[in-house]
Formats: sequence, C-alpha cells, structure tokens
Amino acid sequence: MKRAAGAPRIAVLDIGTNSMKLLVATSDGRHVRPIHFARVTTRLGTGLHKNGRISPAATARAVDAARKLVAEARRNGATHVVAVGTYAFRAAENGARVAKKIERATGVGVHILSGREEARMAFLSARSHMERAPASALMLDVGGGSAQLVAARGTTIVGVTSLPLGALRLTERFLHHDPIEPGEYLQMKRTIERAVHPVIAKHALRAPRAVFMAVGGSATTALAMARHDASGRLWQGSMTLAELRQLERACLGKTIAARKRMPGLPADRADIIPAGIAVVLAVMGAAHKRVAHITGGGVREGVVLTMAREN
Repeated sequence: MKRAAGAPRIAVLDIGTNSMKLLVATSDGRHVRPIHFARVTTRLGTGLHKNGRISPAATARAVDAARKLVAEARRNGATHVVAVGTYAFRAAENGARVAKKIERATGVGVHILSGREEARMAFLSARSHMERAPASALMLDVGGGSAQLVAARGTTIVGVTSLPLGALRLTERFLHHDPIEPGEYLQMKRTIERAVHPVIAKHALRAPRAVFMAVGGSATTALAMARHDASGRLWQGSMTLAELRQLERACLGKTIAARKRMPGLPADRADIIPAGIAVVLAVMGAAHKRVAHITGGGVREGVVLTMAREN
C-alpha cells in the first residue's frame, strides 16, 4: 500500500465481549497497513446473559488489559488512540459505567458502537481485503456477544442486522456439559437457525447471488484449524461448507481439554469455538452458500479506515 511519509499511526482498542484487541496501523483510506497487533482474552461478557451486568471481576480484567494495551500502543508509536466497545457494553445495565472506568484508567474514551455501527466497521474491513467489490455480498461477523449481518451491492450497504448470537453468549446459554451433549447442541442450533433464517431471506432479496464473507475470531480460528496452522498469522482464505461441517463434527466429539490440542485452535477459544462455527454454518445453510471467504481485521480495521477517510 502506498502512503505518504509520516502517515499517522492510529491505534484502535477493540473491547469485545470475549477479548480485547489492539491494532496499531496506518491507512490511506482504502487499505490498512498493520504495524502491531495484540489480543487479550478478558471474557467481559461472562455471566452477562444471566445477570444483565458486567461483573466486578470482568471489569477489573478489562481495566487492567486496557491500561496495558494503551501503553503498548504508545510504545509502538501511535499518534491517535481510540477505543470502541461492542455488545457487552450495549447489553449490560452497567455498560456505560464500565466504559467510564476504562476511560479513567487509560485516558482514552470508549465509544460504544451500536449494532449497525459495529456491522458497518466489520464490512469496511472485509471489503478492503477484496481487489474489487462483488456485485452483491453477504457478510457475517461473529463476535463474543453478537453476530452482525450485512448485505451489500457493490460498495453500498443495503441491509444491516445485529443478532445476539455471539460465541461466548451462546456457549453460556446452551452448552453446559463437557463434552457437549447432542441435545443441548441441537437446541442451540435450532435457536440460531430461527433467528437467522428470516434475516437471510430479507437480505437475499436486497443482495441476490451474493458472495459470502465471514470475519471475526470464530471464522479466522476455523480457517486456521482447517489448515492446521498454529502460527496465529493466518488471516485470510476460503473454506467450504464441507470443511466447516467436518470441523463441527471434530469439535463435538472432544472435551474442552482435547480441543485445546487441536492444531490452529488457541486454548482460550476451545470452549466457545463450537458455538461460533454453528453460527457460520447456520448462515451458510440459510443463504445456500458453499464457500466462505474469510478475512481477519474486523471492527478495528473498519475504525482505522473510517478515521483515515475523515482525515
């Protein structure tokens, strides 16, 4: 990517329901050039489905991680540091107060993204990784607390939906045994399908014959697992529906401890990856898609692109 000398280094702290990510990057408004990336599993949304609040323990983990990551951003030359919060902040009764605690600890305000904003940021990232915009596209971003679906024609977004189908949220709600019991998994799948099908039907009318794109940790983790890639640097590629179904079967037949030994699967995602894969499969099934084009980046890259375009 061509860029002017001295282009500002933008740092984005993406505070998710499952993990917190830091991206330091430059951008020309069309592409993102990553300089530094870090990820910390904070499980901010632990217990949120049951209690409606972010717990004191989860708050403490998030504050500690944010303080360290903001310092890391400065050490890596960031000239602009911003923070965004996603589902956990929207859903929790005390979400705004937790955001204020993070701001007091770091000096960086937390902008709580709406579901539509979160979806738009993820789509901007996914689109930037394609050489040309497909005539129609359907994008899925599976996070820890929610899943975002975007329908687009060319570069124009024609439909956005945010659903409470994040991998951590679904795991806490449905998957209570180790290994997973068939009945609880089936109940989860049916719940996902009931939520997804009417949305896909609506988006299919707006973006017919769409190319399917998947972003977020569940999608990139599934790609790494399918390719047996434990490098942590596999951010882009394609997966077939058959490959995802094979991964689904492999995960369901194992305990969490056994899944932690699967190549390409980070240990801290071993408990929630079955739910994440289930969401991707449900969307592909409802949309009749055989191939998923997977990219990393997500919300944090979308924020960088937006800031670069505004400046």
